[in-house]
Order: sequence, then structure tokens, then C-alpha cells
Amino acid sequence: MNYLTPNASIPATDGTMDAFVVLPDARPMGTVLIAVELWGMTTHMQDIAARLALQGYAAVVLDLFRRQAPPVPEDPVESWAATFENFDDIRCTRDCRMALDWALSGACGFHAGSVFVWGFCMGGRFAHNLAAFDQRLAGAINFYGRINFPRMPDKPFLPTEVTRMIDAPYLGLFAETDGLIPQADVQRLRHDLRANKSAEVRVMPGTQHAFFNDQREAYHPAAAQEAWTKVLSFLEKYR
Repeated sequence: MNYLTPNASIPATDGTMDAFVVLPDARPMGTVLIAVELWGMTTHMQDIAARLALQGYAAVVLDLFRRQAPPVPEDPVESWAATFENFDDIRCTRDCRMALDWALSGACGFHAGSVFVWGFCMGGRFAHNLAAFDQRLAGAINFYGRINFPRMPDKPFLPTEVTRMIDAPYLGLFAETDGLIPQADVQRLRHDLRANKSAEVRVMPGTQHAFFNDQREAYHPAAAQEAWTKVLSFLEKYR
């Protein structure tokens, strides 16, 4: 698996966080913070950032692992589970808030405009958390991010417990078949967002977890194209 070479450093909890920034040719129409999946800052994340820049948005891929090596798909499932269990959700939620501040304050060095967050898999839950804990966010996009799971020492609160705090526009896209995210969790998310008139939660028919990732077997081209169109419409509507 190929990984990105960071080109920026962002203030973060007790240190800094690497980032990969892609800017459009003209003044950005807005900025998208990309919260990475379990595999970290892969070239898949770079491709998404480049696609966003071609549409006129600044894109910032966040190294949520803070330079620690993420797992790879070839690792045993137990390694994936251990990474999830030992990941510090409090630290990472704070890091996301600091990245938002970095963009909005102008410390990023470019005109950020309205700032969104788009998270995938692991990053989806931090997009969700950021929307709950920071009202400066223009909108949050959660692609198959897990929002409900057993409570653990490094996870003293669950994303599902803060859903009703989300007032920002929210787009959640989930797979029809996902061993990590049962349909009951998606239904609970939709229920808890019912007061948010700018929220949409959708299950993509015929898909599995990571349906947007063209580097994974679960990639579903038709669903990925529909999801991309939805994201662009979401950004256009709320920027």
C-alpha cells in the first residue's frame, strides 16, 4: 500500500499533526478536511484530495495516526481490532478541532472559506464527533464511519451518544452490508438526526463497507459515482 508524503504540519494535541494539502488553481470555494480511514494517509486519500481540488476546493488530508504506523489490509483482523481499541478518541477529536481552527484562523496560509470535514471508516466517526463538538464547521460527511461500539478506556464516549448535538449539515452514506455497522445503528443515527433538517443519512444498495475505495475489493463503481455526486452537491449547497 502506498502512502502520502506530507507537505504541511498542523498544531495538534501536545505536538503537531502531519497533513497533505492540495489547493485548486484559483481561490478555494471552501476547504475540506479529510479524516483518514483505518489504513491512514494512503494514495486513495490523495486521489480524493486531488479530485476535490479540481472542483475548486482546498483539501487537507489529516494524519490522524500522528506518524504512528497504521495497519495494512494484509494484517490479521486481530491487528485491525487492536488498532481500533487502542486508538485515543479524545486526543483525535481534539486534533480535529485544532485542524479546523488552523484552517479558519488563516494559519493554513490560504483562504479557507467555509470548512467541511469528510471522514472515511475510522475517520467517519471523527467527522461525526467534530460536527457535534464544534459549531464552526460548515458541514460533515461520514462515509461508513462506525458510530456505535462497546465502550473502551480510550473511548469514554460513543459517537452515537453525541449525535443530537449536531446542528451542522450532515451527509452520512453507509453500506447495505457491513459487519461493523448494522442497519440498526444507521436507523438510530437517522432517528437521532431527525431534528436536523440539513441532515441526510442514506444506505447505498448492494454495497459493502469501503464501497468508495477503488483500492479495495468492496469498491462499487456505480455507488461511488453516486456518492461523489452527492458530496459535490452537499458542498455546493452549504459552502
